Amino acid sequence: LKRKSKVTDKIESLSTHDTYRAIQFAQIVILVLDGNSMLEKQDLTIARQVIDEGRVLIVAVNKWDSVSNRKASLQKLENRLQTSLSQVRGVPVVRLSALTGSGVKNLLPEAFRYFDIWNRRVPTGELNRWLEFVEERYPPPLISGRRIRLRYITQAKTGPPTFVVFSSRGRVLSEDYRRYLVNGIRENFNLPGIPIRLLVRQGQNPYA
Repeated sequence: LKRKSKVTDKIESLSTHDTYRAIQFAQIVILVLDGNSMLEKQDLTIARQVIDEGRVLIVAVNKWDSVSNRKASLQKLENRLQTSLSQVRGVPVVRLSALTGSGVKNLLPEAFRYFDIWNRRVPTGELNRWLEFVEERYPPPLISGRRIRLRYITQAKTGPPTFVVFSSRGRVLSEDYRRYLVNGIRENFNLPGIPIRLLVRQGQNPYA
């Protein structure tokens, strides 16, 4: 994929459109980087689109055999992933060489492993025990002098994991607190490196 501003040829334009369409309908997307120039601006643009579509993102670092300072290069990549894609902590990175075949065998098992995580379902009882603990440990902020109450949480779907929180004043729950909940779900229920969607509904627990 080139930057859209660089696409001038009609065939290139159709190819770009098909690639974006493929991302929309994919389950897993492998983003292949050059080990000597990793995670440039266009790479990040593609990665963010994969995440926005709710797909599994796997970063494959090619030409790893030609990288001189591997430790520094890997640390640089991990730092950029952490800062630029913080909403999906733990994105898997597979180092390989298409030329020599080194590391290629690790790619498919990693894809299957994260596909299983992407389709993982968390029991409702566990979610609500966790939510009760979270509210006690770090309550939602006061709005107009009143505390927002989170009444119930359930997982609505998998692929990607989508959770619904019910609250009597859900519309005013801050983005910071929503991110806090997503990070808590990721860490407590072992959902690393995949997009998690959190929907906040205003109202009582519909299952009570």
